[in-house]
Amino acid sequence: MKKSHWTERSIKDYRFRIVADFFAQLEKKMELLTMTQNKFAKKLKLTKGRVSQIFNDPGNITLDNIVKFARTLGMKISLVAYEDGDPKNERGPIDSEIFQICWEKLGKPRDFWVMQEIAASNRFFDAKVTFGRRASDVYKMFDEVKMSREKKGTLSDIPGCPSFVTTEKSAWNETVEDNKPS
Repeated sequence: MKKSHWTERSIKDYRFRIVADFFAQLEKKMELLTMTQNKFAKKLKLTKGRVSQIFNDPGNITLDNIVKFARTLGMKISLVAYEDGDPKNERGPIDSEIFQICWEKLGKPRDFWVMQEIAASNRFFDAKVTFGRRASDVYKMFDEVKMSREKKGTLSDIPGCPSFVTTEKSAWNETVEDNKPS
């Protein structure tokens, strides 16, 4: 039996890990903008000392402040709950960069309709993504399809690949049209 990740010790530890990841994202964005903490503090109407204190020990930062900090840098926030096959938290939370990379690789879809249009346009793969699929399943399929293509195999060669992934493009297009909201 594997030992649980350190974030499993307490809600406080888990929250710390998530908030530390958030502030790492802010720092990365500030570097890209060449924005100092002092300039960031002025935009937030806070002292440089207070911003430094928050960055070093975010403690119980509120969701309102998280949104405010992100929006100050021109960023958005999305709170994502997910299943990763690790219910006992042996590996800890997934870094936000993983979600960012996956989203970018998918062409930055805004919703499942856009993601399906990307799939239908054959920009990434010849697969059908059905409604009601968990995002983690979709990302896994994208990776499997990519690996299959790199090995010059076919989609049906993927172990456990559901039949909807190997559906012909014409059938896929009909499904998209049939299921689009009015």
